[in-house]
Amino acid sequence: MNSGATLFSKIVAAGNDFLFAELSTSEPNAKTKIPSESEIRQLCDRHFGIGADGAVFMEKLSTSSSKWHFFNRDGSKAAMCGNAARAAAAWLVDRRAEFPHKLETQFGSVELSVLGAGQFAARVPYADKPLKAVQIDEHATLIDTGVPHAVVEIETSALSLKDASIAEPYRWPTAANADGANVTFFRRVKDSVGAIEAVTFERGVEDYTLSCGTGVLAAAVIASGAMKSGMWPAGGVTVINPGATLRVIASDFPNSLTLVGPANIVFRTTIGSAK
Repeated sequence: MNSGATLFSKIVAAGNDFLFAELSTSEPNAKTKIPSESEIRQLCDRHFGIGADGAVFMEKLSTSSSKWHFFNRDGSKAAMCGNAARAAAAWLVDRRAEFPHKLETQFGSVELSVLGAGQFAARVPYADKPLKAVQIDEHATLIDTGVPHAVVEIETSALSLKDASIAEPYRWPTAANADGANVTFFRRVKDSVGAIEAVTFERGVEDYTLSCGTGVLAAAVIASGAMKSGMWPAGGVTVINPGATLRVIASDFPNSLTLVGPANIVFRTTIGSAK
């Protein structure tokens, strides 16, 4: 780690957990405050570090806007993460930021809102990066909701999937970029209109996680049939993850999707020592 003490907040959003810290911009070469890939891996290690699915370093732009530097737990960069965006909202509330809040990501400007009772909304834009669905095979569709996802509909419970080998055939579709794709499995909930179960095998984590925000968005889009109809269901789509139940709504589909769900700070800790 860089010299000096760094205050980290561990935040959980639907079972996805992240380490948040403020990125100092008061000194030259402020980016040197971001740990190296190996240090991020150690921070996120669940046995030898704090433990998390990713690490996020927040740069303040104004009282109502911020920029993040987001890393998966293997140290690789990520353009977007729906759950981390809501976790960022919880972190910003703790910092007394103004809302609605613009969060600048590599994918675009995400609008964060506070709904109360630990519930937050992240509106993800697709105006500059339109949603496109590419059929991989008869079972899987590739769609980029901030991160590319191979979305696979299954008949058995998505919540009980543990076998990584099931995701392997879809992990590296030719239509994805060099980092491959996340793999999201979903099942429709019988006798419940607009509800699905979903679980994602995440690249950079290389395992199933309790929730994946962009995976929730991807599964909701494919399950709703909105790409074909051009219309988003009025009641939205309810997505049951192993970590929590989330909702996807959209008033201007396909220009944006809004992910609604919980996020909360679990604890704060300081790493390193001030000189």
